[in-house]
Amino acid sequence: MNPYERWDDWEWERAIHEVGKEAGRGKSAPRLNQQPGRSQRPRRPVKGGWDNYLKHWNGTQKRTIVSATLFLLIFFSANSTDPFSGAIHSIYQSAMNSANYYESLNGMAKEALSIGGVVSKNVPVDAKMKGQFLPPISGKVVAEYGAKGEGGSNAVGSVHNGIDVEPLQNALGTPVVSPATGVVTSVGEDAQLGRIVKLDFGDGWTSVLGNLGDISVVKGQRIEKGEVLATVGLSAPLKKPWLHFELRKNNVPVNPLPYLIPPKS
Repeated sequence: MNPYERWDDWEWERAIHEVGKEAGRGKSAPRLNQQPGRSQRPRRPVKGGWDNYLKHWNGTQKRTIVSATLFLLIFFSANSTDPFSGAIHSIYQSAMNSANYYESLNGMAKEALSIGGVVSKNVPVDAKMKGQFLPPISGKVVAEYGAKGEGGSNAVGSVHNGIDVEPLQNALGTPVVSPATGVVTSVGEDAQLGRIVKLDFGDGWTSVLGNLGDISVVKGQRIEKGEVLATVGLSAPLKKPWLHFELRKNNVPVNPLPYLIPPKS
């Protein structure tokens, strides 16, 4: 029976449903309020990437991944001999000894991002190297290791990577000697330290000497312990005749004082 020949309301409504079924076979049902002849707008695909992927992780899963990553970083650094791994493991050991876990993780993160050495007052003193380095000059320490910078050799608010030493007499032009036998790795300028000389003594030990005047060595030159490298100058922004002296182990700044030969009484 043709559904269009049904004229009463109930039959007409039923006929409409039948016609709709015949016209829609094999196709998806039309959306409500969709105008005839207009195609349905396709949905935008869900964007991929790490941001969308990590949104589905809860806090416990994220902490687990971070912990596993740090564990592998520490594990492999302990079994490697390159400077990067040595710096990572040195910071880890010092923090474990001091129970300062936050400083350990913060230091390792900065090393991993290649920001450079991180000052830590809790780095244990290497007993076999204690008292082995010659003081570059004789004088008074006027800015201690780990102190907050107030300008000059360290920017305001930054942490002092070494010590600043004021010569006892004839400050400007005082000869600066090499703390140990090694090689000059760099001679140049630094925005905070002025004219600098960088030295490598081997076995991961390096040094930075800043605020220099006249420099008498060149990059690649081998120097002996006690050999004159330069003179104290006024090249740093502070414009005071102080020597900036840093000592590093595997690129991690350490307090130089325990490693210097004590003055004769």
